[in-house]
Order: sequence, then structure tokens, then C-alpha cells
Amino acid sequence: MRDPRVSIVVPTYEEAGNIEKLLRRIREAMESSGIHDYEVIVVDDNSPDGTCDIVRRIGEEDPRVRCILRREERGLSSAVVEGFRRARGEYLVVMDADLQHPPEVIPRLIEALDRGADVAVASRYARGGGVEKWSRVRLFMSRVGTIGVKVLVREGRKTSDPLSGFFAIRRSAIRLESLRPRGFKILLEILARHPCLRVVDVPYVFQRRHSGRSKLGFGVVLDFLKQAWEISPMPRFLIVGATGVVVNLLVMWLFLAVTGSVDAASLAGIEASILSNYALHEAYTFRHNFRRDCRGRGPLARLLLYHRASLAAIITTYVVMRLLVTLAGLNPLLAQFTGILAGFALNYALSVETVWECGIYGGGGCQGGVREAGRRD
Repeated sequence: MRDPRVSIVVPTYEEAGNIEKLLRRIREAMESSGIHDYEVIVVDDNSPDGTCDIVRRIGEEDPRVRCILRREERGLSSAVVEGFRRARGEYLVVMDADLQHPPEVIPRLIEALDRGADVAVASRYARGGGVEKWSRVRLFMSRVGTIGVKVLVREGRKTSDPLSGFFAIRRSAIRLESLRPRGFKILLEILARHPCLRVVDVPYVFQRRHSGRSKLGFGVVLDFLKQAWEISPMPRFLIVGATGVVVNLLVMWLFLAVTGSVDAASLAGIEASILSNYALHEAYTFRHNFRRDCRGRGPLARLLLYHRASLAAIITTYVVMRLLVTLAGLNPLLAQFTGILAGFALNYALSVETVWECGIYGGGGCQGGVREAGRRD
């Protein structure tokens, strides 16, 4: 029997009131779009309401439907990864079972992959998308969470809805062994671990839950915040920056002692900090992207790009140091430290975006903005 082209993974826990209607709507949506080579994999965390029994009963009549019952492990993200491992299709679709993710959107996600995307995100916030009867409080919390994620995780900016639980992905574009499934936002994990992905948005309207109760609780929110913080390179970026300050001033002090030249000592300190920062970013800050450059560039090319991205900070640090020493008679080391702070502020506004956006550490190639399915940039 030929493997299906599309595998639809549905993680469940206590969805007996929804699962039969969901599977029926999936079948109708796929067949009405002419897509027959698909399978549905329900990964159930041992629901006491018999969710898996319903799926298996349906699977007796439709062999494209099967249930994987997990008796020990728990969690939405790990359930999705388990479904990925069991899936046979090249296109992997992830959706919830509560009918808030309308199955009728699946063919549009598949079409986006056919057009060349690696990931098609069903987005509530893309033009034409929305939510059905959310309170202002919930909508506000969702918006704040989305903004926070985009600040912490650069790759989250590739989509207008990085917290979406409804998306399709090309199997060959990801490495399952690189994923560390935790929390309930697996899309964010995938995007962060695979920064070279081509992502498009497919707008849709988030529906009301058909039956049962929401699994979103305070503990789940805390798990998500922990997940976002651990994925984000921001904490490691700041740690590396702090070590660079120490290296800069130490090398400058040594050169002052040996040569007595403020200018030579300043430039030597700046270059030493750039080299140390680059090495630490490669091995620590962006370690999951180490030696994975979207454009095939090696370490030397990335080092040159890192110098280019840091050029504004280099000039600012030296100019501020020289002005403070010449005009204010400030101690060269203190003047250099002040210049570093000024350079960091400017570099954060200008060059950090270049580091992440332009692919020095595997980013998206200076594309900027979010692409939507059907649009040509």
C-alpha cells in the first residue's frame, strides 16, 4: 500500500464529545478538495472518557484513521512529536480536536506547501483571519503573549501567529531529533530549532469550542513562559555581551601597559571582544544553529558578517572613548566602558536585527515582514 502524502496529527485528552464530528469534517474537507492520500493520527493521553475507543471504532471502517494511546507520557507537544514519528506522509498537519481549528482550512495549508513553503501557519492575525466571540481580556492576553514571543524568539516573527496550534509542515524540512517537546506550543519550538524554514500564513477564523472544557490553565501558561525563555537566545546573548565587556577592557588595559597608546589599546580591546563574542555566539548563544547557515556560509564568512553587523558599535565605542579622553580628560578605561554602553545601545537598535534577520546565525535572509499564502513578495 502506498504511503499517504498527508498525515494529520491530532493530540487529544478527553475529547470524546468532539472527535467523531472532527474526523467526519476532516474526511469531507479532504475529499471535497480531491485529496484522498491522507491519514489521521490521533495521539491520545489515555483519556478516561474513551476518546481513543471512538477513534478505533471509526478506524475499523476507515483505515486512514488510527489512534496511538499513550499510557505514561503526557503533554501536547510531546504528543505531536510522537505523531510525527509515527506518520508516513511528507506533509504533516497539526490541529486540535476541539473544533476550534476548522478542518476546512487543511486543504489551504497543503496548497501553501505545494507552492513551496516549508511551514504553513493557520493564523488568527493574518489579514482575513480572526477569532469568534473572544472576550476582550482573552484577546488582549493573546496579543500580549504574541508580542512577547516575538521579542524573545526571533524566528517567531516569521509568522503573525507564532502561538498557533494549527499548521502544516514539510517533514523533510525539520529534524525530529532536534526537538525538545515541552509545553503546548510546538510551533514555536519548531521555528526556533529550524531557522531556515520558509514560512507563510494562511488566515482563518478561530472557532468556539464545540464540546468539553479548555485545557488552558495557570500551570500551562507557566510552562509556556518557561518554554519561551529557554528557547530564546536573548538571555545567552546578554551573558555573552557581558563577557565581551570584560574581554574588551582587559585587553585594552594590557595594551595600554605595553604600548601606552590609547588608540591602539582601544581598537585592540574592541577587536578582541568581537572575536570572543563571535566564538561564544557560535558555540553557546545560537548553539542549536551551529554550523547551519541558510546560505551555506562557513565560519569565516559569518565572522566577516558579524564584523559588518557590529560596525556601528565599533565606530561608536571608539569615537565616544576618544572624545571623553580628549575633551573631558577621563580615564581611558572608563571612557572605553562608556563608549561600549553607547555602542551597545546603537548596535541593539541596528545590528542585532541584522544578526538574526540576515542569517548570520541561520536566519531568514533579510526578508522582513510576514508572507501570506498566495502573496508574492
